[in-house]
Amino acid sequence: MIVLTSRGFRRAREGDYLEAIKALLLLIPIGKVVSYDDIARLLGLHPRVLGRILAKNEDAPIVPCHRVVRKSGGLGGYSIHGGVRVKKRLLELEGVRLDARGRVRPECFVSLRKKLL
Repeated sequence: MIVLTSRGFRRAREGDYLEAIKALLLLIPIGKVVSYDDIARLLGLHPRVLGRILAKNEDAPIVPCHRVVRKSGGLGGYSIHGGVRVKKRLLELEGVRLDARGRVRPECFVSLRKKLL
């Protein structure tokens, strides 16, 4: 992503992506999740970079970064006090179904790429 500044153009930094990421997070329906990989590909980021940016989301859980999980269904991390335990509880309260190993069931995934295209 390229950003226009008062000095001209420059490559985007992690902080520049935060607003775009927040807008995408608000598209995830209650009871559904997306993978880090899905959002990262939309923005041209590595999934780990996306995870680092999500960890800086000060508007969680209002901006629902808890709805972003690993493509394997694993919950991944969560930066709010209580960590993954809180993420799991939020997802369960929203109706996301987990299997016996604590992974999100496939029917709970939604593709933002398909939704946007």
